[in-house]
Amino acid sequence: MSGVCHWCGPTDRELRPYGPGGAEVCLPCTEADPERERAAHAAFDALMAGAEAISPTGVIAIGESTGPRPFDPREATRGQQ
Repeated sequence: MSGVCHWCGPTDRELRPYGPGGAEVCLPCTEADPERERAAHAAFDALMAGAEAISPTGVIAIGESTGPRPFDPREATRGQQ
């Protein structure tokens, strides 16, 4: 897995859409500054608050380039047979 963190640039770290304007950020950069960490928590909370608006179950998948989407519980069991 690789991508580009809003703050540190190209990285092999996992990225999440918790940066400014939904920008992808890595955990070390998010935790490097209290203001960044507060902003990331606020972005996560906003995603969770919007879950019911896009998913009848209130469960969503996050961290995709297209943004949050309804989560299909069957995804959790794929490939486990």
